[in-house]
Amino acid sequence: MLSGKRSSPVSRSGSESMRVKVRYFASIRDRLGMDQEEVETPTGTTLSALYEELKATHKDLHEWNRVLLAVNGEYMDPDQILGEGDVVAVFPPVSGG
Repeated sequence: MLSGKRSSPVSRSGSESMRVKVRYFASIRDRLGMDQEEVETPTGTTLSALYEELKATHKDLHEWNRVLLAVNGEYMDPDQILGEGDVVAVFPPVSGG
């Protein structure tokens, strides 16, 4: 009989992992040439750690010293721990006058 409990994916390193969707906006989207991607990251990853992973993968992200990050439609603290299936939005800094 199945218990109904789903097992967590396992990353290449053998630790538990989760998948999050990353959406890119405005000039970041244009520079990367994509509007979204799905990323596998270790369970317990923070928002800031995910962004560091993204910068390691996409060297063009180093062009922005600061970005705005949201999780599931809300701006979050960089220490926010992400969960399976979260949607992370990456925005370039907004300027105005």
